[in-house]
Amino acid sequence: MFGVFIFYQLVGIALGTSHPIDVVVSNSMKPNMNPGDLVICAKDTPKLNDVVIYTARIKDKNYPIIHRIIGINDTYCKKKIKNGTCYVIKGDNNPVADPPVSENQIVCVSKLRIPYIAYPRYIIYKILGI
Repeated sequence: MFGVFIFYQLVGIALGTSHPIDVVVSNSMKPNMNPGDLVICAKDTPKLNDVVIYTARIKDKNYPIIHRIIGINDTYCKKKIKNGTCYVIKGDNNPVADPPVSENQIVCVSKLRIPYIAYPRYIIYKILGI
């Protein structure tokens, strides 16, 4: 188990992010990403149409969200986030965009998706909620 932790930390250092690997756990990115897909990401400047992992505050807890950037610094977004870059982000399968996201909330940009390889991790999430 210690070896996995060290590997994760080394991958994070190499990719410039503290959160280099994540698992898709919902249908929000279908058909482009599915539950159980493994996402590897790196610190990079997010661009329009990039898939990013960002941190969302939900019920006093931070959660990593994997969604696509559909707008940058648009009028609505800038009304909500005044300083810095503001992103409009949405799951490909969601009917509406997420609340505006600041540049400080962006953790990393998706660089690689490995379909279904993390499905066992997804099952644990669905059963235990962790």
